[in-house]
Amino acid sequence: MRARRRVVCYDVAPDSMKTASKVIFFALLSVAAAGCFYPPVTQEPPESKTSVLVPLPFDLTWTAVNDVVRQNDYKVQAQDPNHGILEVLGNRFSLQDADCGKIKSIVGTYAAPAETDATSVFNFRVKPVSNEATRVSVRGTFASPLRVPLHPYRDVECVSRGTEESRLLQQILAQARVTRPPEYRKPGAPAPTPTAPTLAPGRPTLLKPELLEKLKTQ
Repeated sequence: MRARRRVVCYDVAPDSMKTASKVIFFALLSVAAAGCFYPPVTQEPPESKTSVLVPLPFDLTWTAVNDVVRQNDYKVQAQDPNHGILEVLGNRFSLQDADCGKIKSIVGTYAAPAETDATSVFNFRVKPVSNEATRVSVRGTFASPLRVPLHPYRDVECVSRGTEESRLLQQILAQARVTRPPEYRKPGAPAPTPTAPTLAPGRPTLLKPELLEKLKTQ
């Protein structure tokens, strides 16, 4: 059973009043300036957005995941290659990435925005399924300070919508397609020389004339 949401409200009513006019004035001000926070209602993202099967062995998949982390300029906070665990600090997120709840104030009810110093953390789990396949799972944790009118900041844990996790998994699949095992070469052996392009007879070409003549003489 889902826990009942806890609504937190704040107002500015003073503790004591000396005159009836002050009581009425501050009572009206309290009603107008009251602020309420409603926690997120978004459900946790489904597995289809947080897990994917990569058609590579564990070591190459681990390499692809780390390549994607570097491409996104994420900061590695902890890693354990033996167990396929990687925790990274992400960038600032938006309301499209996570639900931080709603705020009710004098201007109405609106989605709680992610502040400038909002944080995101992604936990990757890389687990071998077979010699040629590996499952990659990622979970995002989002948090942001909350600004409720007439009340100090407080940290709020936001609920992921799964958009960032899905994007990262698609990047990992794309990176996996270009990830290859390192080529073994004996110490001191020269690097392999790239082969020259060949031209099939009768096929049109955009090669420069001087390069075309060179290919014909090879």
